[in-house]
Amino acid sequence: MFLTALKLVNYRNFSAVDFEFPGRKTAVCAENGAGKSNLLEAVYFLAIARSGRGSRDRDVVRWGAEYFVIEADVACEDRARSIRIAFDRRAGKKRALLDSVPLPRLASLVGTFNAVLFFPEDVDLVLRDPPQRRRLLDILVSQSKTSYLSDLDQYRRVLAQRNRLLREVKGRAPDVRHLAPWNVQLAALGARIIRDRLDALDAMRPAIHEFYQKISQGREQIEPVYRSPVGADERDRGQEILEAELNQKRADEADLGYTLVGPHRDNLVFTLDSRSAHKFASKGQLKSILLAWKLAEATYLKSHTGRFPVLLMDDVFAELDRHRSEAAMELVTSFGQVFITAAREPGMNFEGRGFQLVTI
Repeated sequence: MFLTALKLVNYRNFSAVDFEFPGRKTAVCAENGAGKSNLLEAVYFLAIARSGRGSRDRDVVRWGAEYFVIEADVACEDRARSIRIAFDRRAGKKRALLDSVPLPRLASLVGTFNAVLFFPEDVDLVLRDPPQRRRLLDILVSQSKTSYLSDLDQYRRVLAQRNRLLREVKGRAPDVRHLAPWNVQLAALGARIIRDRLDALDAMRPAIHEFYQKISQGREQIEPVYRSPVGADERDRGQEILEAELNQKRADEADLGYTLVGPHRDNLVFTLDSRSAHKFASKGQLKSILLAWKLAEATYLKSHTGRFPVLLMDDVFAELDRHRSEAAMELVTSFGQVFITAAREPGMNFEGRGFQLVTI
């Protein structure tokens, strides 16, 4: 899978710009503030139909404009495809077209164009913030399994309804008969989500170990751990376990007015030599963890879709020492198509390594 052309209209700081990408490796070199990160964000938009930074659609519209458009040509196996995403701020609506055909739902676009995005600001945000770590798994599995995104959407709707019921009875004992139907739905959907997350993490774990060892030169051992009431060896009993937990927490939930059990409360943590990385790791170690995870994402997507995703690496070499930078460069260029940004030539000899240089 390769991105061959990209057109942006009123996207972030771009009024109207066209890019062509004839090669497999592209380096975007420009001063800070020129829009390097915005370019990668726009490419990732094609994969998940939303901002990879978590921004609202209206916030990525260029200042003073009323809409944005992203258009792309993609070479997928032996077939050329076109993707168009447009958002109208006035109407508050976003539409996607695939090969000029409007899609009934934006979720239908997910999985058509797969990408893996590394943003340096994600190092602190993702590795120190539990919801963002869960989002790592959610975005990954959504790109490889269409039913996961549907389960996730349904789970959020059921969770919202159950929380509303808990708020209505806050401070009082809830009627078990009213909660029971929501418990069954929440547990069934939650069990499927947890199973898919655990399965994905099991599949990724060897690659995470391998990539981190190469980046860190074997200085420490990494381990990703998924923390949930449903243990890794209990995934076949997930619904039963979640229902029991929901019943046990019923009184506490009624006091607080929200649901305390489910995949929305689970946690993904990383340890280095058995110590919590989000508490003890250095900036360089945290960045190495996230980079190893992103490369493992690419490996996972390749194994599940049959094609490498596009790697989008924003300012990946900052805060890495020379050894880690060289190891990272060797790894990212061993995949399919890769985009790397840098504020200036960071001594990595992009042209000598076969990169097409793009200036903004």
